Amino acid sequence: MISICTPVYNVVVIDLVKKLTTQSIQENIKIEILVFDDGSDLTIKNKNRSIEQLPNVIYYESEINKGCAAIRNQMVKVARYDNLLFIDSDSDIGNHYLRNYLAILNQHVITCGGRIHPEKLPSFEYSLRWAVGKNREDYNASQRLKVPNKSFMSNNFLVKRSFFEKITFDEEIKRSGHEDTMMGIRMEEKNITIHHIDNPVIHIGLETNADFLLKTQQRLESLAYIYARDKNTSLMRKRITLLRYFNLVHQFKLVNLLALFFDLMQKNMEKNLTSLKPSILVYDFYKIGYFSKTTNQLSKTTY
Repeated sequence: MISICTPVYNVVVIDLVKKLTTQSIQENIKIEILVFDDGSDLTIKNKNRSIEQLPNVIYYESEINKGCAAIRNQMVKVARYDNLLFIDSDSDIGNHYLRNYLAILNQHVITCGGRIHPEKLPSFEYSLRWAVGKNREDYNASQRLKVPNKSFMSNNFLVKRSFFEKITFDEEIKRSGHEDTMMGIRMEEKNITIHHIDNPVIHIGLETNADFLLKTQQRLESLAYIYARDKNTSLMRKRITLLRYFNLVHQFKLVNLLALFFDLMQKNMEKNLTSLKPSILVYDFYKIGYFSKTTNQLSKTTY
């Protein structure tokens, strides 16, 4: 028995829910599918409401956007079964997706299946998100197991309910970004090792270049908040690559200079990042520059 938890924000989830239902019948496994909408636009809600008619589907709409952490924690409170499978709504699954998880159902307290991106760039307007995904996220299980907790992603994982209730997602992280990073770190602090298998979802909900840059900024703002709150956590500095480089910048008292450089070069960098062939190196400079600027602002005001 599995409770499948799918948070939704401005994504039509009908096809995914139907595929999960079909596979559960094929595998003769009892499931419930919890689809919790986290404040989507009305047009999206009107489309997704049709899944309420499907068997074993629990559909809920939040009037406001609570954030990825809060909506996931809320689903667990409603879920009935001990096995929880989290899958993001902008995903497609392989023909044996549920079967692969069933094969290891009671072997580990938490297992991450991974994520991959389409082999070919779907369209020019998605070039940045696609490039980042192919270069930084599409790792097989053997690669992820080298640093298992750092490799944790919340878009596709199986976890025991009794274990999840002891850790949960950090609801102080209001915006999307790094709630999974911090969960992986907290588990590592408790000597819990995340297991990994090759059971990836395909990330089909690519953001446009402009939207992904905005989301990158929001993730960096979330990280800046976490860093200010938990800056004495050595494991966080060790596991988050950007923080390792930022601490070097801070050590040599170059934060102000880097923030100024970012202000001067932001438009030029964004021009590259929204082109057909964005540079991952430029993207890295963009992130540490924006993070330096944000931490400077945080030191003067409240997040």
